[in-house]
Amino acid sequence: MSERVRSLTLETLPGRWAVHRLDAAAPIPETARRGAFWAALRSADALTLVCDERIPVDAQRSEPDWAALRVRGPLAFGMTGVLAELSTVLAAAGIPIFALSDYDSDTLLVKASHLDAAVTALREAGHTVDGLPSLLPRGLTAMRRRDRQVADDAWIIALLDRAEYGVLATCVGGQPFAVPRNFVYDCERHCIYLHGARKGRTFETVRNGARAALSVSEMGRLLPAARAMNMSVEFRGVMIYGRVGLVNDPQEATYALHLLVKKYFPHLARGRDYEPVSAADLKVTSTLRLDVEAWSGKEKRGAADHPGAFFFGQTIKEKSVK
Repeated sequence: MSERVRSLTLETLPGRWAVHRLDAAAPIPETARRGAFWAALRSADALTLVCDERIPVDAQRSEPDWAALRVRGPLAFGMTGVLAELSTVLAAAGIPIFALSDYDSDTLLVKASHLDAAVTALREAGHTVDGLPSLLPRGLTAMRRRDRQVADDAWIIALLDRAEYGVLATCVGGQPFAVPRNFVYDCERHCIYLHGARKGRTFETVRNGARAALSVSEMGRLLPAARAMNMSVEFRGVMIYGRVGLVNDPQEATYALHLLVKKYFPHLARGRDYEPVSAADLKVTSTLRLDVEAWSGKEKRGAADHPGAFFFGQTIKEKSVK
């Protein structure tokens, strides 16, 4: 029975590639075989060779400057529609491709100048690229102020790394619940770790898993204006959507708790300044894991020379001094 494709995971291969056309009887250059990725297809008309563009090839024609997106495999032979799905998504975005298939998987070549647009299109279609899923998957509300949206993953991760805390929101039985939490983002697992006591509303809510959102933000300057309705404030924020649950594996729970300590107490060394997490600690501490299914960033900045701009609390301190 065939298996229809759903969400796929792709990885960007490092480097740039060239597609060459050689004479049908030409041998495969030995230098091309030394690359981390190469492919050759011989027909009655020509030998088509794909290899690292830095490798010199005596070809009839050459097309350099390709980037490669490889579907994580191995893919079952009964799976249908993989290339059809990916090519349809990229065609809708106006991105031409050069497709390659091997025993385990499929690889798409796109012009390097189209790589960012290709990754965005694939993520928006619900696929994961380089460990990161869509910013706005199907079913989530699109941001109203698209001019303030930040789709730069590095920008989002940097904010998560420096943020002091976030607000975790869940909803069970129609009752919403939000609580501020310290947290840490784990890039390797693409998840958020949080912790708390093994009792209370949050523990009871997530013990069997729950849909959740995490809001992280920081405030910039306050921006005065001649009219009250035009007064504003600078801000940066990230919204994260996913499913949160308890970490039951002691090894992962220990790893997560040490990761949290490293974020908030980076100047202290484990084993020197404090005792490592013990089995006794895990009996009274719950470790939560929020698997990131989607995230989006938002930022508002005023002009650097905005008249009278100041930081919250600044005027209060000045008045107290006077």
